Amino acid sequence: MEKATIGPKMQAQELGASWRGIRSLTETVLEDLRRLGAKQLNLRLNESNSEEKRPVFIDWIAVKQISDRLAKKCRVNDYGEYRLGDTIPSRVYEEALAGAGKRLVERNWKSDKLFKEKRVESRLMVQKAGLMYQRFIAIIGGEGEQRRSVGLLSVAFETRPKKLAAIDAKMKEWASWPGFPKSELVKFTEENFVVGGPFLKRRQATP
Repeated sequence: MEKATIGPKMQAQELGASWRGIRSLTETVLEDLRRLGAKQLNLRLNESNSEEKRPVFIDWIAVKQISDRLAKKCRVNDYGEYRLGDTIPSRVYEEALAGAGKRLVERNWKSDKLFKEKRVESRLMVQKAGLMYQRFIAIIGGEGEQRRSVGLLSVAFETRPKKLAAIDAKMKEWASWPGFPKSELVKFTEENFVVGGPFLKRRQATP
């Protein structure tokens, strides 16, 4: 099967089994983190064939209480499919990928200064969902010297959770950070999509 290219204006029906597989995995990841209080998950992958930090929105899911609330308030039945292919730049995407393998990033959207990072539509959605705290991690793919930041995984909570160590460990596991085997999420991504993103180590030029 030919791998799908990650880029603007992607459509779920065009991706077919690849997007359905991603949705199945994001549901699994959210369920794993739901036990630690997570209520929403976002997934972005980097644009194919690029070493620049170019986020492409792939999926958004939430626990039923939140998804039902947003479906009613936003009149969007499937927000993940609705935003698929969105390429809006993100400051937190740049920050998280720059810290791949070293640090996670947090945002408490109760801060007016931080809240202004988001575009208007995203601000309204955060307010409607009531999930004011997010944690972000770079997803690492590839092997050895070819490891690269292929995307971004984030989970949202109503308030800053107390079990951050456990949450971070789970996120690192799913994002395939050093010390963890390659996760099913990363395996599926690499098998079904042409990944892009900055390499963790700058490659040396061929003599």
